[in-house]
Parts: sequence; structure tokens; C-alpha cells
Amino acid sequence: MSDETEPRTTSAKHDLEALVVLAQAGANQAAGAFAQLVGQSVEALPPIVEEEGATAGGSDPESTGVFFELDGCLEVLIGIVFPGRASEALVRRIVGIETGELASAIIESALMEVGNILASHVASAIADRLGERLLPSIPSLAMADAQVEFEAFVERVVGPDAPRVETGLASEDGTVDGYLVLVPTD
Repeated sequence: MSDETEPRTTSAKHDLEALVVLAQAGANQAAGAFAQLVGQSVEALPPIVEEEGATAGGSDPESTGVFFELDGCLEVLIGIVFPGRASEALVRRIVGIETGELASAIIESALMEVGNILASHVASAIADRLGERLLPSIPSLAMADAQVEFEAFVERVVGPDAPRVETGLASEDGTVDGYLVLVPTD
């Protein structure tokens, strides 16, 4: 019986290592697109693997996020989370409204559009590396406590102990403006 377990463990570890490489490629391409959207340099930080579940970074009640399932050559969930301090600044920069109150419809639309763009760039980079097709699903939006919402999404689809590969997107001043989290579903 233990002989059967060893190849699965090795294969799972190999699959997770491959996902780290793919996540980095996707994050690098998404960082380039994000930089164009916000008009400043953005870099993808090295991936962090959370093998026991739960996305790093803890809870931020002001955070927002957009979540997808990728369809095609790789079965994975993707979460794009914006810390609260970065979320409003991102929306204001995207819509060009520097002061005053923002209507919730404008905020939701801007976040969905940014999420779609970043997820599409992640999917494109991964698909290019694998030489196959990969598309993001219709997104789910979290307007508050996005880390908690993403964890609930992961638990519904995969279970609470699924490993995660997380890559930060940092602006030139070193602050993290977003996180890309990939979770294998198979």
C-alpha cells in the first residue's frame, strides 16, 4: 500500500512545483498589464506556497477581490485580491476620479474590469507556456473582506486544505497593490 502512496505524493509535489512556475509566468504578465492600467511600474513578487490551505495575508475587511475558475488545459481557481488601502486608489486611478464619493456601480465595474484583464493575462501566459487553451470563467466579485470570501469560494469548490500559490503585485514604492492566488482543483 505504501508503494502506491509514494508516486502520488511525488506527483502532487511535482504538480505543485509546476504550478509555481506557471503562477510566476502568469503573475509576470499580469504585472505588466497592471502597470499599464495604473501608470506606474509594478512587479510580480516571488510566489509563496501555502500547502495547508488559507491564503497568506490574513483578513482585511476593506479588501476587494475578483475570483475565477480557469477552463481548459489547467484546472485551477484564481483569486485576485486588492488590499483595502490599494483598492480605492486603484479604482480612482482607473476611472479618473480623484476626489469625492464613488458610486458603488462604478467601483464594482472598475474592479471587475481590472480582474478580467489580470485573469486573462494570467490565463494567456499559462496557456502560452503549455501550448494549449485556457480561459477565465465569469468572475465573482467580493466588495469586502476578499480574503475570507476567496477562502469560502475555495472551500466550496475544492475543500479547505487545498494548497495555494500566491504572488504579490507590488508598485515601485514597494507596497503590495494586489495578490494573485492560484489553487489547483484536481
